[in-house]
Formats: sequence, C-alpha cells, structure tokens
Amino acid sequence: MSNTRKALPWIVTGIALVLVVTVVVGEEATDEDLKKAALTPPVVPAEAKQQENPFAWNADARKKGALYFSSQCVMCHGADGRGTGDLVERLSLTMPDFTDPEMQKKWTDGAMFYVINAGHGAMPGQKDRFDPEIKWGMVNYVRSFANDD
Repeated sequence: MSNTRKALPWIVTGIALVLVVTVVVGEEATDEDLKKAALTPPVVPAEAKQQENPFAWNADARKKGALYFSSQCVMCHGADGRGTGDLVERLSLTMPDFTDPEMQKKWTDGAMFYVINAGHGAMPGQKDRFDPEIKWGMVNYVRSFANDD
C-alpha cells in the first residue's frame, strides 16, 4: 500500500475535524477561541453526572471502547490518553490528560458519557453515532489510562 493511501484516512479525518471546528465554533474562530472553548469545562446536567455505567469494568465493552477510541479519538486525545494527539497542535487544542488520577476523580462515568454524547468545544458529539455499549466502553477505556491496567 502506498504512503498516500495509508495517509488518506488521517487526511480525511483532519479535514473533517477542521470542518467540525468551523461549524461548532464559527467561521471566524481564532486559535484563541478554540483554546478558550477547550479550557471551559463542559456544563454537565446533574442527572447526567449521576448516571450509572451499566457496563462498568465490563471487559467486552472496554475492548469495544478501546477499538473505537483508537480509531476516533487518538488524533486529539493521543494513543496514551495524555491529550497529545497529532491534531492538537495543528488545531490549537487543549486536551485533558486522562492519565492524571486527579483529573479522573473530578469526572463521574455519567459526566464522561454525557460529553461523548454531546461533544465539547471542537469535539463533535457522538449521540447518534455509536451504540451506548461502545460509548460506555470508551468511558471504561479512558478510566484505564489512570489505573495502570
């Protein structure tokens, strides 16, 4: 497979993210606007924060979550969850460090699930895109970054 064919999915993903940023933040968005949106904590409704993870630490759900995270989230959040994906610098984004136990303590599973559904800043929401089991699996996978397992 040629290098161009290998790079094509990343190029398409990058273009899609730029389009999403343009739609979410607006055509006149500056780098500073993107940073501000990323640094502003999302508003998560109380009922979402309290939502229980029906797949908490389910190995199959976590495996599905890892698969989707590696194909949909790493470009920004990084393969290691530190928020240093390939697009972070290019799009002037600020990502959370999922390996930080203090960061993880601040978030309930329900709040993470809510942000995956609704999106935040330049991150598009995935409400209608993935089954709930996959999204809960992503939550479980994100949790694993700070748990060394």
